[in-house]
Amino acid sequence: MILSKDRSQNPKAQPRRAAFRGDIQGLRAIAVGIVVLYHFWPKQLPGGFIGVDIFFVISGFLITSHLLSKPPRTFRDIGTFWMRRVKRLLPASFLVIIFSLLGVRLLAPETLWQDWGFQAIAATFYFQNWFLATSKVDYLAEADAPSPFQHFWSLSVEEQFYLVWPILIALLLFLAVRYGFKAKKFALIGIGLVVALSLAYSVYWTAADAGSAYFSTLTRGWEFGIGALVAAFGKRAYGAKKDGLSLLAAWVGLAALVLSALTFTGQMAFPGYIALLPVLGTALILLAHSTHKYSPNIVLENGLMRFFGDNSYAIYLWHWPLMVLIPFAIDEFHLPQKIAVLALTVLLSVLTQKLVEVRFRKFMDASKILSAPKFLVAGSAIVAILAAGFYNMSTVEIQKSQDIGASVQEVRTEVGEDCLGPAALGTSCKENPKDGKELKTLAPEPIVVKEDKPELYDGDCFISQKTDFQDKPVCSYGDGKKKVALVGNSHAAQWLPALEPLAKKNNWKIDAYVANSCAIMGEPQEFDSTEKSDGCAELGDWVSGEIEKKDYNLVISSNRLSVPITGKTLESSEAPSKSAYEKILTRWEKTGAEIAVIRDTPWPGESLKNVPDCVAENLEDPSHCSGKKSDWVPSDPQADAVKSLDNRNIVAVDMNDQFCKDDRCYGVVGGIIAYWDHSHLSRTFASFLSDPLGQRLAKAVDNDSLFSASK
Repeated sequence: MILSKDRSQNPKAQPRRAAFRGDIQGLRAIAVGIVVLYHFWPKQLPGGFIGVDIFFVISGFLITSHLLSKPPRTFRDIGTFWMRRVKRLLPASFLVIIFSLLGVRLLAPETLWQDWGFQAIAATFYFQNWFLATSKVDYLAEADAPSPFQHFWSLSVEEQFYLVWPILIALLLFLAVRYGFKAKKFALIGIGLVVALSLAYSVYWTAADAGSAYFSTLTRGWEFGIGALVAAFGKRAYGAKKDGLSLLAAWVGLAALVLSALTFTGQMAFPGYIALLPVLGTALILLAHSTHKYSPNIVLENGLMRFFGDNSYAIYLWHWPLMVLIPFAIDEFHLPQKIAVLALTVLLSVLTQKLVEVRFRKFMDASKILSAPKFLVAGSAIVAILAAGFYNMSTVEIQKSQDIGASVQEVRTEVGEDCLGPAALGTSCKENPKDGKELKTLAPEPIVVKEDKPELYDGDCFISQKTDFQDKPVCSYGDGKKKVALVGNSHAAQWLPALEPLAKKNNWKIDAYVANSCAIMGEPQEFDSTEKSDGCAELGDWVSGEIEKKDYNLVISSNRLSVPITGKTLESSEAPSKSAYEKILTRWEKTGAEIAVIRDTPWPGESLKNVPDCVAENLEDPSHCSGKKSDWVPSDPQADAVKSLDNRNIVAVDMNDQFCKDDRCYGVVGGIIAYWDHSHLSRTFASFLSDPLGQRLAKAVDNDSLFSASK
């Protein structure tokens, strides 16, 4: 996004003082200020993300004003426009990307290098928003740490706008001349049509898939367009005014921004129609342009706001990578540390603005050697080569660590069979550490464990919220005659590597009814759309119908309650969830099947963002990747429902002693990394649980025919 000054906003570059609008610099200061505060203290300013929307409107206004006053008439004119953007924006962004890559190499664990190396490439070529739209909204990627390049998503949207907008304006003006229309009126109609189409799509796509809609250029285009409409109204409309109506309009616009920043939350489906409040608030301030002595300019045009407005682009660039990377180097990141990082952000921003944004741009303007096109090509190539080298370096390390079996054997040699994996928590393990401390090898190695997922995750076997849970794939494992249903969300899917050996041993065929995030119990959960909530609720009845039709011998179920019941918090969802499970488990039991509930596994996400990242940072002492049992072991309404039903055909199996001992639960158990993210079992660790799970199921389920091979 353009947070830097437009030439028309710089009094030194433009001697006509009347062209300068101090209120726009004030708006930029507000926008970057609330974005930064939101990133550092999201609970205190839950709607601070709307600062991005403010920038989009400002950019649409300024760029369209420029294009209408000096219309591009040839491709050369359009190229000149693009090169101006290159000189203003790319030097500072390239600088921050390079320094961020250096910070990643020095500070971040190797588990993040590959992903972040690719994101650096995405930031360099301004497609970061599309990368995030297609990957980071994935439920199974929710525990991935935010990269130091993630904030380039909004810059990518803005650059894509700059690429297309001058062509659109040139085309509208050409058509107006060609067919005898008034140029600016025709442009106004054309821009209005773009706004209407983009806004309609934004409302539709935000309701359908808010995660990807948030990053889409197509759902954000109307925000630039609103600013463009203000510009298209002409100077008579947005010129300086001292009347009471403009005074009122300006204050209403500012109030809309304050209200949005204080009341909006990240749980809202955004942008959609909700974004109208901050977008129209910004447009109202631009259109009102009140210079009344009691106007918001009292706030917007003071020296401090001017300072932050002048440096807003650099502040936006620097604050995020500093906030992401510095916590890797220090033990605590609380108020004193955050204030220090903010101070460093301002210092680096001032230096960047003066030495790079201004001085380097002047150098390119005067240079006969380094033109904007040459800088674009050479700069992009250099940064891309650095990022690609970083990505490839990580890829090589991953390839070296792919042989998980060899890693397991190395751990086995070092600790012995009695202390390998969950056996380390048993009574037979006497000497070796339970948590992997001081071991020479861990398995899988941290750099590959994020991909050590059960097969079920990799195939098209999830009932996905992306389709509002309407598509219902069912994958089968094993070819035995005894029919077993595996039911639940991803915390049921994680047990497949433990169940597959049991299927082979006991002549089972397992059908997997698993949904991402939705706990299958028949109650609506509060997703980001009504369609998803309804679809999740309907799964209970659909799965029950399948169980009734297919005459299963055994139903194994496990769920993590990660999304609250509609209208409730997670805590207040426990009681109604328990009641729902009592009903659905009873319904399944009436089919004649045995019902076994596996109590939900410990959840490191209560204290760790990501287990593999933690282990990579603490290879010499993975005990840092453990937690209090009281923190990690979650409540489980489904297991509680089993206890309340007191039905010998509906049983619960608790495997948590395979992760926890005394008052500690471990992310690394007997040299094996137990999780591939913040809560899901690694395939390798789950496979170690097959024998104890089979023994406990056989003991709990009163049906020897299901476990004939174990007799």
